[in-house]
Amino acid sequence: MNELLRCMKCAPKPEKHLILIGPPGSGKGTQSPIIKDEHCLCPLATGDMLRAVVSSKTALCIKAKEAMDNGELVYDDLVVGIIDEAIKKPSCKKGFILDGFPRTVAQAQKVILCL
Repeated sequence: MNELLRCMKCAPKPEKHLILIGPPGSGKGTQSPIIKDEHCLCPLATGDMLRAVVSSKTALCIKAKEAMDNGELVYDDLVVGIIDEAIKKPSCKKGFILDGFPRTVAQAQKVILCL
């Protein structure tokens, strides 16, 4: 029933793609849920998504976990692939909010190819 109400509320809303960029502690994670509720968008926090993915035991995810454990950045293609899968889900049909990604021009160019 909640999903039906959400669909009815979100139907007239236009599709949007938002990117929240800022240093740690700047409020990206605070503002994302507020924007999500108001505009019926799918929140995509790359840090949370990566933590969820590394629990799987594929070779790619093991490499991502090693990089994260060493305090290194996970390479762009993996993160963009995770984002690409997420934005194709029905919950992201009306659009999404990217929280903290992209961080570089190269990452932005790769994300644009997913749209």
